Amino acid sequence: MPGWALVAIVAIVLFSMVQITSMVTGKRIPGGSSTDEVEALEKRIRELEAGAERPQIEDEPQIPSKAEENMHAEDRWRLDMLEARLEDLEKQRRDKHNGGEAA
Repeated sequence: MPGWALVAIVAIVLFSMVQITSMVTGKRIPGGSSTDEVEALEKRIRELEAGAERPQIEDEPQIPSKAEENMHAEDRWRLDMLEARLEDLEKQRRDKHNGGEAA
C-alpha cells in the first residue's frame, strides 16, 4: 500500500476519534461554529415555530405562476374569439338588414 494512502487512512481515523470524543464529552471542537451564531439561529427557529412571522405587506408584489400566466393567456384568447364572433354576427345582421331593404 502506498505511503500516502496510509497517511489518509490515519488522518480519517484520528478525525473520527476526535469527533466521537467531542460528542461524548459535549465539548466543542476549537475552530467549530461560533456559539453566538448558533444561539441566534436557535432563537430565530423558536420564533418562527412560535408563529412570530413578519407581518404580511398588503401591497407586496405577487409574481404569477406559470399556470396563472397560462390561464390568463387562455382567457384573453377566449375573449378575442368571442369578440371576433360577435363582430361577425353583427356584420351578418347588418348585411341581412341592408340586403332586405334593397330587395
